[in-house]
Amino acid sequence: MRRLQRRSAGAAAWALRFAALPIPLLILAGLLHRASMIALAPLFIVIGFAWLLAAMALVAAIFAFRTIWTNGDRGAGTAWGATALALVVLAVPAAIVVDLIRLPRIADLSTDLADPPLFTAAPDNVVMRPLPNEAERAAQIEAYPDILPRHYPQAPERVHQAIAALVAAHGWTVTDARAPDSDNEVGWIEATARTPLLALPADVVIRIIADGSGALVDMRSASRIGAHDLGDDARRIRDFFGGLDAALQGVTEGEDDARPPLQDGAEDTPLPPLPERAPVSRR
Repeated sequence: MRRLQRRSAGAAAWALRFAALPIPLLILAGLLHRASMIALAPLFIVIGFAWLLAAMALVAAIFAFRTIWTNGDRGAGTAWGATALALVVLAVPAAIVVDLIRLPRIADLSTDLADPPLFTAAPDNVVMRPLPNEAERAAQIEAYPDILPRHYPQAPERVHQAIAALVAAHGWTVTDARAPDSDNEVGWIEATARTPLLALPADVVIRIIADGSGALVDMRSASRIGAHDLGDDARRIRDFFGGLDAALQGVTEGEDDARPPLQDGAEDTPLPPLPERAPVSRR
């Protein structure tokens, strides 16, 4: 007696073919862009095409599951594998949609909303951006209440050195800088930053103001691409100030070395709060 052979679900094979392409495409496009071998437009075209392939894989997998359920065809494992690969790729646009809904439409953040540090070496479309209006300032305060200035009780020159070292450690390209000194109470470092994965450009400026009791530090980060940064500028400012806090915590003004280790039971002294009225920058 001849055994009947179960058919393979053709949609499952197509689903796997579609799902196998996006990940290598995305990796290749990301590497080529980081190496400055392709521009932003081709990069985004490849990303969009990869997401389309993943969506097609998911649709084909759904058809495959239907035929497997109704006709008893083979290919469930193939369909599940295609589904898993497609969902991994589509998780990124899904997260982007969530951030678009959850976060305000902002692409330029500053710790000082009334007098943000100015860009001078950035592209014209960034330098000429109008200052945030009242609605945009309110949106930033509501979404990012922790994006605030920092005050350090160290010499402004010492703070500037720590900032310069941290900028170098992040791999940012410095485009303009001036150290605060006895003649200039305001110093700054302007630089170009890059996102970790796709190396998308953003402009950063850190301002140091000598105020008689230390240094007041403001930071501004502006994404060059699009009107919505998906929270990238806030993450950049938080990460930078976290590193600066760690570099300057426990260093007293005029000292180059950290203070001796605390004795058992002693508590570290936190950084002092901001002055009630911050100085106004001339830059």
